[in-house]
Amino acid sequence: MINNNRFAHLFSLAGGSGARFLPDLMLWYEWHNRRGTLPAGWQGWSLPQIACSLGVPAWLTVCAFGVDHGDVAVQRVETPRERLVRYCAAAGELTERWTLGPDGDWWQTEYSVKSPSDLHILLQIVSQRRYDVDPTALERKTVEVGDDGIVALELPRRPFSQVFLEWLGWSDGLLLFFDAQDLVAEVVAVLEDKMQALVEQITVLPGKVVVSPDNLDAQFISPALFQRYLAYSYRRTAMLLHGSDKMLLAGTGGPIGRLLRPLADASVDGVEGVCGPPQSDATLSEARLLTGPAFTLWGGIPQDALLPDFDQDQFEAMVVRAARRPAPTRTRSSASPMSSPFTPTWPVFVPYPPLSPNPSPAINH
Repeated sequence: MINNNRFAHLFSLAGGSGARFLPDLMLWYEWHNRRGTLPAGWQGWSLPQIACSLGVPAWLTVCAFGVDHGDVAVQRVETPRERLVRYCAAAGELTERWTLGPDGDWWQTEYSVKSPSDLHILLQIVSQRRYDVDPTALERKTVEVGDDGIVALELPRRPFSQVFLEWLGWSDGLLLFFDAQDLVAEVVAVLEDKMQALVEQITVLPGKVVVSPDNLDAQFISPALFQRYLAYSYRRTAMLLHGSDKMLLAGTGGPIGRLLRPLADASVDGVEGVCGPPQSDATLSEARLLTGPAFTLWGGIPQDALLPDFDQDQFEAMVVRAARRPAPTRTRSSASPMSSPFTPTWPVFVPYPPLSPNPSPAINH
């Protein structure tokens, strides 16, 4: 493991490029804390305490809302190896199945929507759904982090992404989508209105950073699909957030190069997970050319480089190359959402300081 002093030295080699190191430790912390496998010296510690001991700001995301399913009954049945979730509506029942994977996490092996008739049931299920704001967790985490990090508000997934990631799946789901686009579009439209109503309520909550955890992947979402089903959604959310001096970040989960310019054009302020192969398909320099100087980029190092058996010298060389990527400098306005650097999805490097919200153009249907 590379220590903090070594990281400081590596960044000094970047010659003031503006890159900062800030790890997102949430998945790591939750996985080990749940299993009691945190390192001995950190047993019983909170994530902000561990971040402080590492000398980095803490990054936490909080869902400041709950989900009310209305008249839909949600039943969960779990054994040591399998989990079933059933959604029981007047129109019928949908079932999703999870199995315990070799990594100790639950893997979804069966999606609930398998046919056009299931989409009719799903439409009734999402029509009953309601998001209720609950700031309790936000207030607790804000006190816990204090001035030593960033507490970001997490939204539900963007409706088009949510339909595939949670209900249809991408492989079989895309085939179903092309056979029943009107039905899928109706489900997305219902979820869209409910999510934007939640965004309106979130604008009055404390915090400057709002995350849309959409796991965007251009292998499944083409620029054409993005323009048809996602661009307006992002722009609508961004306009609401910018009116309250908040910024919108989109989460990615694969090759993202073809969607970077559309995201910037949709008034999104930044993306997580930007890096070159094999993790994704755009280096920081390439992403900067596509998005322009006002866009915040999280990335720089593929997560494969963080595996224990990755060559240390190669890793350090990668750190220096990423830190030397040119980042445009500009003065942050008083509305800038934070006074400390940001974090990406993985421990990577962040061009800094493009951290102010992008101006939102008028919305056109």
